[in-house]
Amino acid sequence: MTLIIIGAIFVFLISIVWVWHNLGNIERPKKVAFILVGLCITYFITMILYNIASTDVAYPSEEIRKIVSNTLILIFTGLNALIFLPLIANLLDNILEEEIENKQAKRRIIVIMVIFVICVFVEKGYLKDTQEGIISMYNEVQNAEK
Repeated sequence: MTLIIIGAIFVFLISIVWVWHNLGNIERPKKVAFILVGLCITYFITMILYNIASTDVAYPSEEIRKIVSNTLILIFTGLNALIFLPLIANLLDNILEEEIENKQAKRRIIVIMVIFVICVFVEKGYLKDTQEGIISMYNEVQNAEK
């Protein structure tokens, strides 16, 4: 479990550094605000996806459900932040620095949204499969101890 938390922290740090860099010349307080708001939004989206994916999953106990929920939401929030926040930060910087035209910005927004929708469907299935795999391993361990 400790290794998972260390890995998740590492992913969050990479995401934060990458976003900070991609925000370019934006003022520090605005960079911090963008990162905090972005991480919060990513967390809530990931939590919603997890809850949707876990509707048909039967957990052996509430304690196991909480541990799996917290772990998967932590991991996937970091991964989602690593995928989307740097892209959005780069786009925002390009728009503010007037490096791209409105038409090009709209195309990039559409591309990011398409990638997001694809990721939502893939991630929902992966979250459900991961939960079922964890429960299966838990049940095997419980049966082996008997």
